Amino acid sequence: MTERRLLAVLGFLLALIGGILVLAGALSGVRGTTSLDEIARLAVRVILGIAAILGGVFIYKGRMSTGGLLTIIIGVLIFILGAGSLLETILVIIGGILGVVGAEARAT
Repeated sequence: MTERRLLAVLGFLLALIGGILVLAGALSGVRGTTSLDEIARLAVRVILGIAAILGGVFIYKGRMSTGGLLTIIIGVLIFILGAGSLLETILVIIGGILGVVGAEARAT
């Protein structure tokens, strides 16, 4: 397995795990009676979780620099908006960094 492919798989897995954790946190917050504000916050968390997973898929499918940058931006948004815990944010951002680094790695 080449360095490039290894970094792509690791970046994808970290972004996938981070995105799933964001989605799980959003879906665990659903209660019987919620206000419109809470529904909007949950929707933002769901969108960010799905976007993190899609960024990881971009990294895995070969568009590593695009997926890496997208995943880093999504991780920063998760942090700024408070849509996830610090662990989720770190997983998504490190997955994006691995995607960017993997795009620059030499293929052997």
